[in-house]
Amino acid sequence: MPKLKLITYGCQANDLDSERITGLLLREGYTFTDREEEADLILLNTCAIREKAEHKVYSRLGSFQALKRQRTGLKIGICGCVAQQEGQALLNRFPYLDFVVGPGQLTAIPPLLQAGVTRGLATARAAGYSYPVNAPVQRRSSIRAWVSIMEGCDRFCTFCVVPFTRGRERSRPSQDIIEEIRGLKRQGYREVTLLGQTVNSYGRKLTPPITFVELLRRIDQLVGDRMRIRFTSPHPSDVTHELATAIAELPSLCEQIHLPVQSGSDRILHRMKRGYDREEFLEKVALLRAKAPEIAITTDIIVGFPGETEEDFQTTLDLMQEVLFDGAFIFKYSPRSRTEAERMPDQLSEEVKGRWLEQALALLNRLSLERNRAYLGRTVEVLVNREDAKGDAIRHAGRTRQNKIVHFTGEGVEDGGVVAVAITEATPLYLQGELVCPQ
Repeated sequence: MPKLKLITYGCQANDLDSERITGLLLREGYTFTDREEEADLILLNTCAIREKAEHKVYSRLGSFQALKRQRTGLKIGICGCVAQQEGQALLNRFPYLDFVVGPGQLTAIPPLLQAGVTRGLATARAAGYSYPVNAPVQRRSSIRAWVSIMEGCDRFCTFCVVPFTRGRERSRPSQDIIEEIRGLKRQGYREVTLLGQTVNSYGRKLTPPITFVELLRRIDQLVGDRMRIRFTSPHPSDVTHELATAIAELPSLCEQIHLPVQSGSDRILHRMKRGYDREEFLEKVALLRAKAPEIAITTDIIVGFPGETEEDFQTTLDLMQEVLFDGAFIFKYSPRSRTEAERMPDQLSEEVKGRWLEQALALLNRLSLERNRAYLGRTVEVLVNREDAKGDAIRHAGRTRQNKIVHFTGEGVEDGGVVAVAITEATPLYLQGELVCPQ
């Protein structure tokens, strides 16, 4: 049987796409290997959101040149957003690359391999985008599952390539989503994360239209308290009273939200075309915490955006302290092809961006520790998942409804079970505790 080495970069959407690729190639008789030197096919599922992620892909791809010469018949392909963005340029840059497939054309991979195509381009710059509905999903976890509810984005933030790599906003029919989750429930999955680039704008273009909150309520009617439901990533402008109420009231919906702010400066938010200002973002945070006091809020932040000043950066630090985020992904701005920000004249130096990144990460470390210390002495509900365990000294691990990772000790614990854990220690990244009793 031919062997596949699959390397995934980027976001949860890419994780799900890799599970689709896995399902497609299992059906074609492939087995999987962690050793690239024994692979018959190497696929890189790529991310174009940040320059660093893209450079990692090129570096890894460059390392395969010698392997390609050594192994007769080895095929190398690139999938995902870098494939969609660069297309034929990748084949020109890497002569030993066999094919390039965008995220909307994953089902083209088996026909390419069957036809023995060499240096082919599988419509990587296709004008239309669609769900790979015929792609079976081979999930890596038996506990947590990703479910895509929409793809693409209509907002065109000046720093973002998503509208170019994943297309314009389009939603899956709600009945298809419900049926997929029904199947996951039958299989015993305990947690589902709903995916979309602006997930809370779901359903506007469907006929008839349906709101994101309506979808959440239908899912809750199906799964009740037998399954945890999360979603990512929402846009702050689409956080409503109805959504905040749903988080507070629906048994399945976890008290956790990832709410990308990107900057605390109104001037930079305007240049980013984010569609909200600092005051509106703070109002959304206040709304969420008023409705669901236990909610954990995480975010995305970009430092060093073109034209950003020391004063702008300080307003971002001030916002972080005012909100007290539970966690954040903080990145240096990197120019992305085809975006407005790439063409802005006032780009900042790497030295400035690096210095600001260090300051922001140091503040985040303090804030995350402060938020986690609030759990000391409390007993929390943990969904056990060995995937969250890190290091040989950790016996068990899992996550709270707030998505806090908890490491704990105790007997009689099963993967996928829900247990009560008394929190005894806190770090910026996780909690530690002792098992109280299985539930």
